[in-house]
Amino acid sequence: MFTQRYLQEHAERRVRAARAHRAPEPDRTAVTVVLRRFAPTTFAQSAVGYALDLPDTLSEPWLRAYTRTVFLSGNPDNLRTRFPFHHVSADGTMAWTLPENTGETPPLRRLLRLFPTAALPPLPAHIDIPPRTAALATPTARLDVVTTRVSLADYLVHVHHTLAEAVLTGLIGPHTAVELRHLPRLDPAEGPYTTLRAVPDRDATDGRLRACAGVAVGASARMKPKGSGLSEEPRPRLA
Repeated sequence: MFTQRYLQEHAERRVRAARAHRAPEPDRTAVTVVLRRFAPTTFAQSAVGYALDLPDTLSEPWLRAYTRTVFLSGNPDNLRTRFPFHHVSADGTMAWTLPENTGETPPLRRLLRLFPTAALPPLPAHIDIPPRTAALATPTARLDVVTTRVSLADYLVHVHHTLAEAVLTGLIGPHTAVELRHLPRLDPAEGPYTTLRAVPDRDATDGRLRACAGVAVGASARMKPKGSGLSEEPRPRLA
């Protein structure tokens, strides 16, 4: 089990990354994602592709806004003439806008409804996210995502935030191959995790955090055999 102190350190690290060079006024930059349906492989691969394609002038404000994202239900094909999507999935079922500082209500939000919340559907054990290019030696990364006590809405948020921030902070690049694993819970023995997504535990009354997603890079991203004897909690690496 991760200690609460360890999870708090990771949560504070995310705040520090977002607040670096932050403007005095709160940043309301947000991205809008329109989904016709949920397909986990397409969603994960497209989230990485979208973040890789963002120019620095737009990715930095979005990171300062904690990669704020709104997920809406709709058909991107019916909206392309009215809204200039920056990224559309290969199958056309999902589309992303550029980060916009549009206040609390992105324009598409006035037209479409939030993507419906529901129980998390069956998921593949793992998803492969191939590198954009394999021209150079390919580093590896692994994203472990918790599926216990997680709704579909939670899943969209956890996966999208974690992948986007891993790209924007340089953990995942165009040459990085990523394996996404779905697990009942995160185990410190599977790390060390370079970054953890720690959020308030809704079932706790004492403000406790729970780890919902973690990114391991390089040697840590390789799957460890069972019975490896790694039971100690990894020491956090502070930026």
